[in-house]
Amino acid sequence: MIISYHHSFDIPSNAVRRELYENPVYPTVIFDGTDKQFVTDPSLYDSMFNQSIQVAKSSTPLFNLELNGTVTASNGSLSIKISPADTFHYDSVYAFIIICEDSVRGIARDFNYITRQLYSFPVNLFFPDSMDTTITFIHTIPVEKMRAVLFMQNLNTKKVLQAVGKKFN
Repeated sequence: MIISYHHSFDIPSNAVRRELYENPVYPTVIFDGTDKQFVTDPSLYDSMFNQSIQVAKSSTPLFNLELNGTVTASNGSLSIKISPADTFHYDSVYAFIIICEDSVRGIARDFNYITRQLYSFPVNLFFPDSMDTTITFIHTIPVEKMRAVLFMQNLNTKKVLQAVGKKFN
């Protein structure tokens, strides 16, 4: 997962996430929560992170994640199911749900995955248990530009363990 910060699109709930990464300055890209890079040329993203993306894709998932939802022009509902895929040691694992907007015009280019809302909660499950929850929200994002992302993160190590996304049409 790549997280990019841009001050003009910031929301208050991002302050806690920014502090987790020691207040990176724009344009900072953080891959999988641990690899922080200052990038001045966005056209280099693909070449810089291709190897990291391939490694992340080959990792064995620690969770089975399901993210489904429905949205209207002004509100939405996300159904989330989280199940450990195997037994492993839990240490400050949290689920984060981000409601994002794509194609937001910046000074010189469009930005994708701009965080508009952020939710989180601790996850302390043991195989084969699972948890189901629903998040409802109000929004002003055009539905065709809306995405939701669910990711699991160890807050002690900052490692993003797994992620899944949903695009709304």
